[in-house]
Amino acid sequence: MSGMRPEFGFFAAMVAGVLLITAMNPHPYGYLNLTLLFVPGIVLFLTRTRHDRAFYLVCAGEPLVVATGVVNLWAGLFAACMLAGITCGALGLLSLKKDYLLLVFFWGSAAIVTMILQLSNHVRLPLILFGVGIVLLIVIQMIRNYQFKKQYSGAHL
Repeated sequence: MSGMRPEFGFFAAMVAGVLLITAMNPHPYGYLNLTLLFVPGIVLFLTRTRHDRAFYLVCAGEPLVVATGVVNLWAGLFAACMLAGITCGALGLLSLKKDYLLLVFFWGSAAIVTMILQLSNHVRLPLILFGVGIVLLIVIQMIRNYQFKKQYSGAHL
């Protein structure tokens, strides 16, 4: 008999966190968080046997992440981290201890980005910096792919 799948544990943590955030931080849109909490739960239940389950879970959970982010930036981060855990569990990426460590590393990286956004008091400058960094990474990846293609096609570098 197998144990509980990891995505159900992350969903339970998401439910507990959203309920706690809603109770501790009353907001005019707080009811929306509670309503949107049902959507990933229903999708989690209905797509148990589908091979494209992770895509549906991300699509169902993203409105909750945005709604909790409107209430509180850190609440949005928590919901995004739990959604990442749910998605990784649905994809079968959490089979080893190392996989959980990589997920925690992602959570820490996301927390650093959130802290930078919180301290900057506006989004434009950090967004430009992150965009430039992502473009640089894409350019590096494109150059590396070109080098691989050239190397394995028999040409000399």
